[in-house]
Amino acid sequence: MQIHCQDGRELSASLFRHQTPSRRGVLVVNSATGVPQNFYRHFASHFAQLGFDVLTWDARGIGASRQGLAKHDKARMRDWGQLDLEAVLHAAVTELQVPWAQITVLGHSSGGHLSGLAPALQQVPRLILLASGTCSWRLYPRKHWAYFLSAWYLVTPLLLRGLGYLPARFGVGHDLPPGVAWDWRNWSTAKDYLFDDPQLNTQGYRDYPGKIVALSFSDDQAFAPPATVQDLLAHFPTARREHREVRPQVYGLKSIGHFSFFHRRNQALWTLVEDCLPAD
Repeated sequence: MQIHCQDGRELSASLFRHQTPSRRGVLVVNSATGVPQNFYRHFASHFAQLGFDVLTWDARGIGASRQGLAKHDKARMRDWGQLDLEAVLHAAVTELQVPWAQITVLGHSSGGHLSGLAPALQQVPRLILLASGTCSWRLYPRKHWAYFLSAWYLVTPLLLRGLGYLPARFGVGHDLPPGVAWDWRNWSTAKDYLFDDPQLNTQGYRDYPGKIVALSFSDDQAFAPPATVQDLLAHFPTARREHREVRPQVYGLKSIGHFSFFHRRNQALWTLVEDCLPAD
């Protein structure tokens, strides 16, 4: 699928059709920072077999939605919520011809914490935050502070000014356009993450009336430790909120971390998401 945004950008998306006689709903998967949609294909196929239509997509500047070299792409991280997710949600309703009540958004990492920037989220009844929290360095365990401070105040600015983009090899899954990387960096060094950005309208977080289930993992201390997840949930005061902290040992796993939830070998974990979705 090609999805058209209000400002003229086009996004690449993939639709995994339900494999049962009746559709149980539509699941929209929002990727983590710099993670192409292909990463979620096994997860999406699994839920299609359970009766859901699953929509994965690449944000502007990422994967099949990028335009040319990263350093020349004008994408910003704020666009992923304000423009891209907004277009994706409307496309899910119009192209699949379903009511808003049948839409669920699953946001992995930044795909969760950017969701409130899309005005259309107000019409979505269910939001699943998976390993998703704010990224203020002060909320991470102290042993990670030196890493974050050097990354945000030294390495990232030097790379952006020297190369014009943030290369994938420096801890992200994809080369990031400068506008994306600067947004991420500036929000992460602010006291209240993106909620301190005077250019953003964050009223959508405060007004969201739906149900939120936040799934986080006890060994994910470097990306989404509990304090960051709880901080994000606090910005959704109107929603019905639930936080479930998952220990990998309960599932016979040594670790889950920030990314391996979506690995096919960890399919037993996917029932955590299924439990959050409509039964029929």
